Amino acid sequence: MAEAVNDVRSHQLGLLTSSSDPILIDSVAEAGMDFLWLDAEYTGLSAIAASHVVHRLSGRGVSTLIRVPTIDPDSLVTFANMGVDEIVLPRVRTVDQIQRAWTCLTYPPRGERPRQVIPASAWGARYDRQPQISMIVETLDAVRALPQIFDTNHLSSYWIGHKDLLDDYVREFGDKAGFEDFVGEVVETFRLSGVSFGWGVPEPAEVESVWTAGATRCALYWDLHLPRHLARSAASRLERR
Repeated sequence: MAEAVNDVRSHQLGLLTSSSDPILIDSVAEAGMDFLWLDAEYTGLSAIAASHVVHRLSGRGVSTLIRVPTIDPDSLVTFANMGVDEIVLPRVRTVDQIQRAWTCLTYPPRGERPRQVIPASAWGARYDRQPQISMIVETLDAVRALPQIFDTNHLSSYWIGHKDLLDDYVREFGDKAGFEDFVGEVVETFRLSGVSFGWGVPEPAEVESVWTAGATRCALYWDLHLPRHLARSAASRLERR
């Protein structure tokens, strides 16, 4: 995939999960979802497991996203080599981290990514397929660096990491008073800059609020939604009895 910035179509809906279960993967494709976001940060999900998902979804119209465990070069290149469509960067704090990530994910002469004979390069036949890069805005440092990050033009999209951003906010300011207004300002920064952004929700009923805020992408947290759904189903069964 050639580098492209802010080219995701309006209102993309996908699933975020740490599971590589084949039935789940097939269901995402059959449901016509736009993307499957695999979470490899602190979940133990391996690059090999991710590659199986990429292969299973190949040609089925579903983009594959990976939140990588770390943003060190070895981790980035390993997951990129699995052929994923988008690398999601966690815990970003500086514009230099964005620049370094882009450099190691981009083939020479612009970048430094090794030219390896792997599925992502069609076994050495082509070296123009590079994953898009997005980041999770989950630190105050990242929020402050957004104007400089926008200027790099290296990212295709942004994600709001609400919970971790709240933790960082409380660490600096002592409590969460004013946090929702702060998030509103971040959203407005995205909108005024014309960049694609989104965030995750635990329930399908909350998706509309993401669109109303001006976001273009929304991820349903499957690992949260499924147990809640099952708990409601179990409770309903008990009431009927």
